[in-house]
Amino acid sequence: MKDRIKELRKSIPEHGKTQESFAKFLGIPKSNLSSYESGRRTPSDGIIQLICEKCNANEEWLKNGNEPMLKEIPNKLAFYLGQIEGGNDEFIKNLLEIYMELDPDSKKALRVLAEKMVEKTKNRGQN
Repeated sequence: MKDRIKELRKSIPEHGKTQESFAKFLGIPKSNLSSYESGRRTPSDGIIQLICEKCNANEEWLKNGNEPMLKEIPNKLAFYLGQIEGGNDEFIKNLLEIYMELDPDSKKALRVLAEKMVEKTKNRGQN
């Protein structure tokens, strides 16, 4: 399980770069995470459930290595918003808040701008 915890940590771009950031994301001490990843300690069922819930991991994979690593996400938006809310990326939090506070015309203008940027990028890639 120790290798799978580390693999799962490294698969989470924003929170998994270091043991410290992943432990903070999970809300557990870094020393505990380090012990789990080194195999010195086995996480309790509660910690396993916490890891699976926060990371959308398949519990069977985490415990036994049975694929797939991640569960299907029925409502990706709700899952991602939960990840953002629990994270420490203030830029993304502020961006979403500001967008949601825009009036409809401003939201439309932003969409048009984004679509034109995508189109311009695609056209440059074809040249």
